[in-house]
Amino acid sequence: MISSFIAGILHASRSWKMILLLLVANILFSMPLALSIFLLVVQTASGTLAADRMLANKIDASWIIDVFNHQMPGYSLESVGIQLGLLLAVTGFGYLVVNTLFAGGIIEVFAFDDGRFTMRKFWAGCGAYFWRFVRLLLISLIFYGVAYFIYLLARGLVNQTEERATAYESVIYKRWAVMLLLVVMFAFINMVFDYAKISTVISDSRKMFRETINAFRFALQHFFSTFGLYLLIAIIGISFFGLLAWLRSSINQSSAMSVLLAIILSQAAIAVRMWTRLTFYVAELDLYQRLVPEPATIIAPRQPAEVEFLSATRTRPEEETEEIRGEEAAELRAPVESPPEMVTRADGEGKENI
Repeated sequence: MISSFIAGILHASRSWKMILLLLVANILFSMPLALSIFLLVVQTASGTLAADRMLANKIDASWIIDVFNHQMPGYSLESVGIQLGLLLAVTGFGYLVVNTLFAGGIIEVFAFDDGRFTMRKFWAGCGAYFWRFVRLLLISLIFYGVAYFIYLLARGLVNQTEERATAYESVIYKRWAVMLLLVVMFAFINMVFDYAKISTVISDSRKMFRETINAFRFALQHFFSTFGLYLLIAIIGISFFGLLAWLRSSINQSSAMSVLLAIILSQAAIAVRMWTRLTFYVAELDLYQRLVPEPATIIAPRQPAEVEFLSATRTRPEEETEEIRGEEAAELRAPVESPPEMVTRADGEGKENI
């Protein structure tokens, strides 16, 4: 597990081109939502102190109250909520689709050729496994739904005990435990389908239900290694992201330089998320290849390349070989003639071949 963790960090840290690509895609998809919120703040709070405070990344309570109480001309809670809600839903759906698309390219790059990134290989992997990963996404919704149903049952039991509880502190701890259970179940399901994607790419499988079952079997057989690796990477990624987010929030954006620094820190935090995502895939891929033996390959005997393209009037190489062997055997069976002898005549007129 530790060796896979180190391999994931090293390979992900060297893949700055892929991180930059994912960062640009993330900015493009978040830009419509950020622009809509920016225009809403400017149009409803322009000329007031609330605009300065909100543009400095600080929520103004009076502005929210005015929106709730329909005090903004041309704006209401219903209209603003519907517009932002639809835009958020569309953005979230698009981000989910792009995330599914990029997963195939990321695993394809790291699974073969020592993880060398090329745009051709990346986009080829994206296209080759997109629809298979969409099927895995739809299958995963079933398991996420089951996990959420278990959470609702557990929360219902906590609510029942709350009515009979003598101390409120114990109820709070139980609620936290139920929330932690939901987070753990979601994390485990997410990890399982990561391994299903990895197995799909390595074996080039098209049977997603079978890959889902194999991924659950693999995760349960090696539970401590797989889930321990997942939690370790998640804790490190959340820690780095939280640190950068805290540094950004602590900046007083009262000047152009401070605003620029806040933008750089915010994009660095997003880049850390991309790095964490790559680390997940690389480390899980390395652990999968260490724990799952490679299937035995049967090498077929090599056939002569020209046999397939021979003319119909030409004899096959096997027939030519048989003919050559027959001729050689006939030559061996033929009587051997002795060379002519040179006889010297007695009369001394010369030599004559007899």
